[in-house]
Amino acid sequence: MKYDIMLERIANCYYNMGLERARLRDLSGAAGLLKRALQFDKYQKDARNLLGLIFFECGEVADALVQWVISMNLLPEDNIADYYLDEVQRKPAILHICSENVKRYNQALDYAQNNNEDLAMMQLNQVIEDSPNYVKAYILEALLYMKHENWVKAGRCLYRVLKIDRNNPKALVLMDEVKKRTGRAEVEQSRLRNVFSHRRMTEDDVLIPQEVRQLSPWAVVACILIGMTLALLFFYLLLLPARLKALNGKNNQELILYTEKLDAANRQLTELQSKNAELQSQYDTVQNQLTQYESGNAGFKSQYETLTEISARYQAGDMLGAAKLYASLNASEITDESLLNMYNEVKSYMEGSAYRTLAEAGTAAWNSGSFDQAVEYYTQSLALREEAENMFLLARLYQSRGETEQANALFDRIVGEHPDTPYAERARQARGY
Repeated sequence: MKYDIMLERIANCYYNMGLERARLRDLSGAAGLLKRALQFDKYQKDARNLLGLIFFECGEVADALVQWVISMNLLPEDNIADYYLDEVQRKPAILHICSENVKRYNQALDYAQNNNEDLAMMQLNQVIEDSPNYVKAYILEALLYMKHENWVKAGRCLYRVLKIDRNNPKALVLMDEVKKRTGRAEVEQSRLRNVFSHRRMTEDDVLIPQEVRQLSPWAVVACILIGMTLALLFFYLLLLPARLKALNGKNNQELILYTEKLDAANRQLTELQSKNAELQSQYDTVQNQLTQYESGNAGFKSQYETLTEISARYQAGDMLGAAKLYASLNASEITDESLLNMYNEVKSYMEGSAYRTLAEAGTAAWNSGSFDQAVEYYTQSLALREEAENMFLLARLYQSRGETEQANALFDRIVGEHPDTPYAERARQARGY
């Protein structure tokens, strides 16, 4: 018990130090201290929530969401992380933009590694335009400028990073290099020397004290009279506060009037925002319903066209085309009652007679020497309905072409799946066992 209390106190200490660093905009230092706090006490929700805010400030929205979700899972009651998550989830555009920025940053990094600096710079400019606080993007852009020895622009990028995160270690190292290249480092060192420099006294230096002058009695009287005069002037000047008070009262009245107008405008703005949120919610609901209707209507149209095309090809004698379309259908997606009736009708003649017609067409193609065509007919026949006969014919065709592995696989399936048919014995003989 005492050990747990000690760990909790250590975690609180690290949290307080991290909070102080965060107030000073030292986000990197604050993040390190907060992580140490969580190592000692993973239930320190204030440290975890603040770490999420630091990640969010640096453009790492995904890392921030991870910290807030963990915080909610560990301590769901009275947790401000719920507010942060709600704020982000109410604005899905933020998540979309952040996701796109991560993809663009990764693409820019890949371009930079493959010496495509122009493309990388284009991606980074888009990232920074959408997320002005994306620290990683600024640092990578600064590195690209430094590679082309454009030290001024590199310094601007690093300055923006340090404005967000005052002690970012990568930015500080790169900024030192930029200052050396631009001569800024020497200027700063010279200023520092001038501030702290002083000349030492030598033994020849002599301190000459200032002469002390004695005041005469008349000078003392004059000083007293001047003091009294100034006192009288200050006394009469005390009348001014009454005038100032009157002016202040008038200004206060005007300020109260403007404040009331501002409050009224704020209330009106709040009402308009509430109405806008309500209208946006209604619009989203209608849009979702419309999307669902369009999606369902598109699916119904596609299924109807496919079934109609199957019937048309079957009636035209194009059994192969009809079989391919039938195989592409997913019966589980057909929910409309009229389409189900139509599908059952197509299924009855496709699996009832079409498979046999395809097998016969395959045999005819085999006899005419069109082996590839025969394989296709037999394969589509099996796709419609697996029977021992069409399976045996396809196996024999493979065997005649020297494709022993495919033939043996089909012979084994006939023996295993259709053992009571006459083709099972024929398959054993053809297989050689």
